[in-house]
Amino acid sequence: SSVQLFRRPCHGRAVTGCAADFVLEAMPPSDMTAAERYAVYSKKEVEGIESELKDWFLQRRFAMERGMAIKKTLDDNNFTGLSIANPAVPEAQKALWSDLVQGKPELEESLSTNARQMKADMYLKTFRDATDYDHPCRVPGSEYLQCVQSGFKDASGTRQAKCAGLFGTFDACRKTVLQQQAQALETSIVKQDIADRRAKALFERRSILLATQAKGQ
Repeated sequence: SSVQLFRRPCHGRAVTGCAADFVLEAMPPSDMTAAERYAVYSKKEVEGIESELKDWFLQRRFAMERGMAIKKTLDDNNFTGLSIANPAVPEAQKALWSDLVQGKPELEESLSTNARQMKADMYLKTFRDATDYDHPCRVPGSEYLQCVQSGFKDASGTRQAKCAGLFGTFDACRKTVLQQQAQALETSIVKQDIADRRAKALFERRSILLATQAKGQ
């Protein structure tokens, strides 16, 4: 048999140094028939496909288990995200969080003065606990909530007029964050769908090759 120098296929994987990964591999003897040579090449192709499918399966399994573990840890510690998808969060905290994420933190006129002050404090504490110093909305959100907090004795109309500009800035910031999250989710789903479609095509190609090999035996 002869020996050929060729580049090992990466099969779509991001393998460091793969572009320079050359190997020596024995070629089928020149006296083999076309069918025998095809059998050798198809066997190697099946091996490459199975290797890539194994990588795909392990990556999907790892991503699934990692995601489930993170969600369980967050749920067990009473965390919830922007989508408020944790059913175990108490209703009172869920209502506060919903106001902070997509509603408007405000103090109802029906509450007593002490209750309005307590609610304003809870808004500010919940928001600050949920955002670190590098969060893009921490400053505008804190400024608006401090405005609400300082005006807890004011009438609702007076307080809203005083804090309207600050709320507009905060609302624009959080809408940007929600949009970024939605875009990141869509991008992740598209990447996963592409990988899954490729895996499906590889499964089908493998089935064809195995069926062809079975007929040739």
